[in-house]
Amino acid sequence: MATEIKKLLGGLQTRIEARQRVLNLILTSVITMILTIGLTSCNESSSQGSSSNDAGDPFEAGVAVVDITPPVGFTKYGYANYQSGQEGITSTGIKSPFYAKAIVFKQGDTKGAILVCDLIRMMRDLSSVVRERASEKTGIPFQNITISATHTHTGPTYRFKLQDYLNREAEGKLTDDDKSGYIAKLINGMVEALVAADNQLQEVELLSGIGTAEGVSFNRRYLMTDGRVRFGPGYLNPRIVRPAGPNDPNVHFLLLKPADSENFTASLTVFANHLDTYGGTDFHADYPYFLDQNLKNVFGEQFISVFGTGTCGNINHVDVTRPAEFSQRKMITEKIGKTLAEAIKETLPAAHQGKPGLKVLSRTVYLPLQDFTKEELEWANNEKLKPLYTERVFLEGSRRLKILSLDTIRQREAVQPSVSGEPWLFPAEIHTFRLDERTAIVTIPGEIFVELGLKIKEHSPFENTLIIELANSNMYYVPDYNAYTQGDYEPTQSRLAPGSGEKIVEEALNMLNQINPD
Repeated sequence: MATEIKKLLGGLQTRIEARQRVLNLILTSVITMILTIGLTSCNESSSQGSSSNDAGDPFEAGVAVVDITPPVGFTKYGYANYQSGQEGITSTGIKSPFYAKAIVFKQGDTKGAILVCDLIRMMRDLSSVVRERASEKTGIPFQNITISATHTHTGPTYRFKLQDYLNREAEGKLTDDDKSGYIAKLINGMVEALVAADNQLQEVELLSGIGTAEGVSFNRRYLMTDGRVRFGPGYLNPRIVRPAGPNDPNVHFLLLKPADSENFTASLTVFANHLDTYGGTDFHADYPYFLDQNLKNVFGEQFISVFGTGTCGNINHVDVTRPAEFSQRKMITEKIGKTLAEAIKETLPAAHQGKPGLKVLSRTVYLPLQDFTKEELEWANNEKLKPLYTERVFLEGSRRLKILSLDTIRQREAVQPSVSGEPWLFPAEIHTFRLDERTAIVTIPGEIFVELGLKIKEHSPFENTLIIELANSNMYYVPDYNAYTQGDYEPTQSRLAPGSGEKIVEEALNMLNQINPD
C-alpha cells in the first residue's frame, strides 16, 4: 500500500510541476507585454502586445534554415496509435529532411519573427521555451515571435518525450543522453534558426501575390443521400450528394529580394491543404518539400522556401469523385508541390510591391472548452466499459481520445472557471503582421475550418492576407458553428465549444483593422 501511495504522489507531483511550468511560461509572456506596452483588454478579456515603427525606416528581413530531422527509429505519427492516444509508431527511414525555417522582419525599432517547423503539431511547451530562449538571444520580444507546425503526418511525435525532457531540465537532472538526443536537437535547432535569421537581417524588397492551384485540394466533408454529413466517405461513393462546404484554391505568397540584388532569395507560401499525402513508416516533410525543390529550380539552389499551412481543418487531397489512383499517395505529394510552384511562377508578373510598414500585434483570447462528466472520463479511461454513444467505432475512438485530452488540457494549460457552471477556458494566441498596405500575415492555433479562414480573408482590410494555422499551441480542430450541428469526425474531435471559431475570426479581424493605418 505504501508503495502504491508513493507512486500516486510521485505522479501527482509530476503533473503539478508540468502545469506550473506551462503557467509560468504563459505568465512570462504576459509580463513581457505589460513591461513593453502596458496591459489592455478587448471583448474577450484578452491580453495584447503590439509593436509598430516609423514607415520611413528601411524594411529588413533575414531568413534561415536549420535541420531538425529526427533519427531513424524515433517515434513517428501513426493513425492506430493516435486513435489510442499513444505516442506513435517506430520510423523506418528518412525520405526527406525536416527543417525549422525562420523569417525575421525588422523596420525601425520593430522586430517580428515567424518560425515554421516540419512537425505534426506545435505544443505550447515547445513554442514557449523556444520563444523565450530566442527572445533572450535576439532581443525580439517574446510576443512578437510566432511558431507553427506544417502538420506533416509523416513527421515525428514528441509530446511525451518533450514533457519528460523539460521536467528533468527543470530539476537539473538532464542526462548525457538527454543532451545529445532528439528533443535537445529540436529545441536548439528551432532557437538557432531564429537567431540565424536575425543575424541575416538586410534591407529587402518584398513582393506579394495570390495564385491559384486547382484540382489538388478538396473539402473532405460530404452531404450524403440520408441527409447526414460524413467525413471521407470513400471514392466514387454513390451516396455522396455534394461537398458539405467550400474549398480554398488560393496560393498566397511573399517573395524577398535583397535591395542590392536582382535575385529573389526566399519566399513564404501559404496554401490550405492537409499534409497527409505521403503515408508509410518513413519520415517525410510532405508536399512542401517538393514545393521547395521546384522553387529552387526556378530561383536557384540557395533559394529558401518557407511554407505555412493554411486553414485546412476540413480540406485534404482526396478527390472522391475519381478513382483512388488519382489521389495515390506519394504521387499526389509531388504533384501538389509542383502545382503550387507553378502557381507562384505564373502569378509572379502580377505580384505587388508596396510601401513597407511593419506592425506586429499579439493577442490572447480565451476560448470555452467542451465539458465532460465523471462518467465520460471513467469510460474514456476504460475501453472495456459499454459505449456511452451510438456511433461508428472510428468516432467512438475519437471521442474517447478527446475526453482524455480535455482532462490533460485542464491539468496543464486551461484556465479554471471562477464561477460554478462556467466553462474551462483555453488561452489561444493570435498574431498579426502588417508588411505593407496590401499584405498581412495572421497566425492562429488549431486546425481551422476553411470557412473561418475564408471569412477572415473576405473581411480583411488587406488584399493579400496569409493565414497560417497550427501556431504556438495545440488546439486540435476548430470547426465553424454550422459543422457542430452536422457532426461527424472533426466536430467530435474538437476540444472547443461551438462558436469558438467565430470568436477567433472576430478577434483576428479586430487585430487586422488595428494594424491597418487606413
